Amino acid sequence: MKEPLGVIGAGWVGLVTAACFADLGHEVVVRDVVPERIAELDAGRVPIFEPGLSELLAANRERIRYTLDIADVFDAARIVFVSVPTPPTHSGDADLSAVWRVLDELPELEQRAIVVMKSTVPVGTGEKVRHELDARGLAHVGYVSNPEFLAESTALRDFTSPDRIVVGAFDDADGDAVVALYESIDAPVVRADVSSAEMVKLASNAFLATKISFINEIANVCEETGADVSLVAEGMASTAASARSFSGPASATPARACRRT
Repeated sequence: MKEPLGVIGAGWVGLVTAACFADLGHEVVVRDVVPERIAELDAGRVPIFEPGLSELLAANRERIRYTLDIADVFDAARIVFVSVPTPPTHSGDADLSAVWRVLDELPELEQRAIVVMKSTVPVGTGEKVRHELDARGLAHVGYVSNPEFLAESTALRDFTSPDRIVVGAFDDADGDAVVALYESIDAPVVRADVSSAEMVKLASNAFLATKISFINEIANVCEETGADVSLVAEGMASTAASARSFSGPASATPARACRRT
């Protein structure tokens, strides 16, 4: 029998994570703090749109349970993914209030558990969480950074056929446990320390934004010169031996072609 899992946060990333792991054979308990959202999910209605997600959740309905109680999650699973919102503040910093709320609500845990961060967080967040867990007498709760690299409209495919799986852990055994969850997925695994795993996510986002800005500028030049931006992007991809890096965002409206969160 496969490892039961928990997911905290029934948003886009959380539901994709829950649906895909359930489809791999895991029992999954999903928790959210919004009663209306849990009620919708219990009724079989998915409050967000992602192609194929509603169908995948329905197909695995027997393996997925929804709850408002975080204790239900940790009663059922020893590995729990955190996928709560971390939106930017007016100053540009990430709002980590939802992350800290999860820590505040952690039940008393006698057995070892592993908190796996899927949310996008600043570098150093894991160190702060580790310090907070230790200060609360929760040294037996492990922490792993496992950032997501999902694009809207292709999230299910991105989860099941990723370019890479990044796992950063303070304890190698915790990292091993998370890596084992992906054993049926054919993708390279990047093992790292927690801060490096956090940086991989932020650097990847920045790199993608740079590529989109660049190809948008090339598209502007193409419009002025009569060149075909799609052919230019294809040629650049061949030169760089990276078709996904360059040709992915290229289109008549390159900036809207792909967004990772």
